Amino acid sequence: MKQAIVTGSTGFIGSGFVQFLVERGIDVLAMGRKGPSEVKAERLAKLKGATYLNLDMGSIEQLSARLSQIGWKIGKDCVFFNLAWGGAKGLSDLNVLAQLNNVAYATAALEVANELGCARFIQVGTMEEAFTEKYLSLDHRSDKFYNRHVFYSIAKMTAKMALKLRASQLGLDFIYVLHSHVMGPDDDKDSFLQVTLLKLISGDELVFSSGEQYFDVVSLEDCALGYFLICQKGKPGNEYWVGSGDPRRLREYVERMYVMFPSGRELQFGELPYNDIVLEKSVFSIAELTDDTGYYPTMTYEQTIQALHKHLASRLSNSPGAS
Repeated sequence: MKQAIVTGSTGFIGSGFVQFLVERGIDVLAMGRKGPSEVKAERLAKLKGATYLNLDMGSIEQLSARLSQIGWKIGKDCVFFNLAWGGAKGLSDLNVLAQLNNVAYATAALEVANELGCARFIQVGTMEEAFTEKYLSLDHRSDKFYNRHVFYSIAKMTAKMALKLRASQLGLDFIYVLHSHVMGPDDDKDSFLQVTLLKLISGDELVFSSGEQYFDVVSLEDCALGYFLICQKGKPGNEYWVGSGDPRRLREYVERMYVMFPSGRELQFGELPYNDIVLEKSVFSIAELTDDTGYYPTMTYEQTIQALHKHLASRLSNSPGAS
């Protein structure tokens, strides 16, 4: 692979992946719906060395014309990597129309990638699909589980099926990628583990559910490494999971974080209810990815948390009102 088109490039994962590619000499067209002045400075810096194109996925059919305007030419081994996905106000805002639009945008992107002569098309899914597969078999007259990400993940699964079918018809290499929870500096989402780390930094109360459910964490660097190897060595038609290879129960992640940054507050597991599906450890397997590409993570959980802690502590100390 010498070239890549990466959509969703101004996001946490997208900007990190673009930086990873550029550092390895890949000619990258980074696409995003925001103008450069709207992109966070940290993420804009990660796009340095790439060609940035401000193009909303709703206008993806204009890509060929826009490439001609900026003089970016596609070679024979260009990979189209589709990370772009959004809701009306957020990924999991329960807006059904916004999610259906994402399905349409993804399939339109596949058509454009084929017309441009891209060698393969890679679509990124979500860990929440593992939950949704179980949700679809529930009897909602009696089962009372709740997960606000289900609408979002159903749309991802719908896109996957549509893309598989259309890619087969077009004869275009297609790979689907899922990943574990990605952590690293510059993540602005209120994920459970990041919120917990903020509580440790601030000395807040530490009240949780039992934390017995299995979970997996992968660093941004290792997620980007997995993506890169899939672009290069992934087998067409396969689905790959990018993760740590060492899933643990959620409470173990909290306990390991607490050992690193003890706050003096008691860890109170089991004080909050847990009302969601429980996943098996096997869901997070990276065996196929390792077998096909040689992928194996380079960062430990502790190294990942250390880097995130440094970032969050700096952000808090520089925030208005900080002493």
